[in-house]
Amino acid sequence: GLPATRLVLLACALGGACAGLAGAVEVAAVHTNANASLIAAYGYAGILVSFIARHQPLAIVPVAILFGGFGAAGSLLQRRLGLPDASVLVLQGLTFVFILASEALRQGDPAALWRRLWPTRPAVKESTP
Repeated sequence: GLPATRLVLLACALGGACAGLAGAVEVAAVHTNANASLIAAYGYAGILVSFIARHQPLAIVPVAILFGGFGAAGSLLQRRLGLPDASVLVLQGLTFVFILASEALRQGDPAALWRRLWPTRPAVKESTP
């Protein structure tokens, strides 16, 4: 068969090299210098996109477009509704929490999930001397 470990490592290395090359071209050609505003929490958003898409490559595209829409709507929310910049992060976090909660509720009994998250403690009996 095919050497799976070697192919996975090669795919990861090629993906990282392509991402690094794309970042270098972006900085060199578009911005002409590197600064802290270029990284704008892309790692955090990428982890959320990956988890919500359940690590499925075809599902990552629509989820990434949704999260890109959240980012693009940030300035609109700020101008029209007077919301702070962090409202986009709140939207992303709420989306993540609701998707995780719906997944947990879909897989089993909601009451069992509630008991697992907030277990009741047995009543402490007071001893009388």
